[in-house]
Amino acid sequence: MGTSEAIARPRVGLLGNPSDIYRGRVLGFTFCDFGAQARVEPAERTELVGPGGERLEVGSPCSLDPRSLRGASRLLAAALRRLAAFAPHQVEPAARPFRLTATTTIPRQVGLAGSSALVVAALRALSAWFAVALDAFELSELALLAETLELGSVAGPQDRVLQAWGGLLFMDFREPRDPARYVRLDPALLPPLFLAWDPSPGEDSHSVHSHVHARWAAGDPAVRAALAVFPRLADEGVRRLRQGDAAGLADLLDAAFEARSALFAIGAGDRERVAIARAHGAGASLCGSGGAIVGVPRDPRSLAALSATFEGARQRFLVPRVEVASA
Repeated sequence: MGTSEAIARPRVGLLGNPSDIYRGRVLGFTFCDFGAQARVEPAERTELVGPGGERLEVGSPCSLDPRSLRGASRLLAAALRRLAAFAPHQVEPAARPFRLTATTTIPRQVGLAGSSALVVAALRALSAWFAVALDAFELSELALLAETLELGSVAGPQDRVLQAWGGLLFMDFREPRDPARYVRLDPALLPPLFLAWDPSPGEDSHSVHSHVHARWAAGDPAVRAALAVFPRLADEGVRRLRQGDAAGLADLLDAAFEARSALFAIGAGDRERVAIARAHGAGASLCGSGGAIVGVPRDPRSLAALSATFEGARQRFLVPRVEVASA
């Protein structure tokens, strides 16, 4: 009966993050140095196998309660439930039992969207197994529902859109969401940049965003005014990319970090990473919810010194290979 395999890449929210949760605009990209993999193969009974080897036997998708589960198996269960809701007459595990196995090399809980990558990879592999046709927009929307509706997380669409499309994108998340407002850009526009992150896991994104989201939903004018800065930074980021203005992009990253610091609690480790970047003349901000930064050096020759300094501080350092996706 064959197998189906799929992969999803980590993402970096370059500018505009986290305004996607608030109907804003984001400039971001996926990169190829890590990935979440999903494999579906025939089995005597349907089961989900998470990256840690945890196994969950499945009867019917309707009987699954992802919120009662722990670890990555909850992400796989949520993906299966959403696909079954999308195509109930095709997704019938009892008629075609399978084993879904997920693995990942994406660093955990450092803001590189490792959880959503597992969901996207699982949806890709499951949809191929059950012959459910999904375009990139449907894939991103199902992945978002898996985490918000099935798991109750506070999450926005940017991670799933980036992972469904791949590459460098500018995304406008006005309601109703429309894929015509997701603009693919040439990754060659990006200047040299780097990532640095804490090798030990941090907080999940839900815990980081929930307080601010509650204030935004209540109409807090101070929060709404502060959040309005982020989409404008994304707009300006696209302009600087098209002008080839790396120093201007670095300035925008610094502005984004200051704007984020005014709204969210920033961990000491993230502040230290940004301080190291700035000491070497680079602009830097968070990749996601915290734990990893993205930086643009104003002088590309400083990358070697940056690498040595971060590694000396027991941090991981990477010049990412930005994904070049097909149109």
